[in-house]
Amino acid sequence: MASDTQQARMPITYASTAPKGDPRRSFHLKLKASQYEELKMKAAGERVSMSDYLVRFGLGRKVEQVSAGEMREVLAELRKLRRQIQGEATNINQIAHWANSEQSFPAEAREVAAQLRAQVNAINLLRIKLVELL
Repeated sequence: MASDTQQARMPITYASTAPKGDPRRSFHLKLKASQYEELKMKAAGERVSMSDYLVRFGLGRKVEQVSAGEMREVLAELRKLRRQIQGEATNINQIAHWANSEQSFPAEAREVAAQLRAQVNAINLLRIKLVELL
């Protein structure tokens, strides 16, 4: 039977988050306190971890910050789409009430459904753009 001190020394293992076939490796890095603080600030400025910042920078991958203008542009487009979808949702609700009372589905409803599909596609394109920016 192991003593309490022996049990306390047993390492804790965690499940790997690395993709299968690409195990993660680690190494020890020595920095001056000023270098550590500078690295910490730069990584925070890019909104990534210190490890991610070092990997991207060290492997020559571009580390860039999304400009406020780009973010405002994407957010404005999302707000515009949201307003359009709210209006279309109101139309769909009215059509649904009418369809329930009349037991039929009007051609206008098909048109609104097509508009909604286009809006969803536009939102998906904006999501892709956001991912590219971030």
